[in-house]
Amino acid sequence: MEKILNDASYEVIALARDARFWFRRGYCDIRYGKIRQVLITLEKAGFEDTSLVDLLPWNLRVDERNSMQFWELVVLNVDGEEKLMFERTVKGRSGGKNDNLNLGYTPDWLIEELKQVALEMKERSLDTNGRDFLDKLVKKIVEAKIENKAKFTAKVEETEIGGLFHILSQTRGDDRGSFREVVRFPEIEVMTGYDFVGKQVNHSFSRYGTLRGLHVEPWAKLVTVVSGLAVCTLLDCRPKSQTMGKSTTVYLGYGTTPDGEEIKGGALFIEPGIANSVLTLSDKLDYTYVVDDLWRPDTATYAVNPMDPKLAIPWTKYVPEKEIIRSERDQNSPTFDEFIKSVS
Repeated sequence: MEKILNDASYEVIALARDARFWFRRGYCDIRYGKIRQVLITLEKAGFEDTSLVDLLPWNLRVDERNSMQFWELVVLNVDGEEKLMFERTVKGRSGGKNDNLNLGYTPDWLIEELKQVALEMKERSLDTNGRDFLDKLVKKIVEAKIENKAKFTAKVEETEIGGLFHILSQTRGDDRGSFREVVRFPEIEVMTGYDFVGKQVNHSFSRYGTLRGLHVEPWAKLVTVVSGLAVCTLLDCRPKSQTMGKSTTVYLGYGTTPDGEEIKGGALFIEPGIANSVLTLSDKLDYTYVVDDLWRPDTATYAVNPMDPKLAIPWTKYVPEKEIIRSERDQNSPTFDEFIKSVS
């Protein structure tokens, strides 16, 4: 039976005289409101080469069945030096793909699994060397992630809502204008752990006071403002998420906020089930976003009324109430409670 507890215990199988272990659990990752089915295989390595044994005394493979991600720890020669890396295979709607990633690209959910397995081994008095190997590996991964983040072209920050990331990259300009590299998709993918493959690019143009949302699409999206200034309020609408009902606000674009903060660029990566809204604060706004699925007519039903009193979003802090412009669809959207009942 599928377990729907964040602390679901592992099913542990020891094979080959404790030289091989399987750790398997199904649980709801309430940080992201998604079900995970994880199988971790830990097996003593049989290398004859001493240097390989020192680097990789245990073979490690992590399978996350729901997202179809498979991570295997390997030793590869990089620029004449043998290094520990993850060979990752992802099987998605667009077929499969393989990457060799340095340890700094390990997603947080996988790091947490390795920590939990090390604790499980300690509590069950399983192989001490295997546990020590996992502890050292986690330490190496954390150090590599810190080093990698310093080299990224954009600063990727996870917000208080799991699966929602704020991306900040530098805008460069001269007398001709400016240039901004919004983000590199591989950096989003490895930092979020989400296999993001863009399928459709959308653009909306709005005038001052236009409020679009809160829209709850069943796809992930990368959003940014090309020109103008907007305030985006995002709401966690995932029934299994620990932050369900929590909202946060982010400014995107170019200009000065009502609080006097200067905004230059920015983007958001939004996982499915997180509602998004955008309120135009400038005379004109060009807003664009990439989604990982094609639009369908039935998705128009997924929305929450941004004026729901229970949400208490202070829209008039940004634009006077009489100047806020909304579509008929958004005006007739259900309250948050009504929406959650319809999807639970």
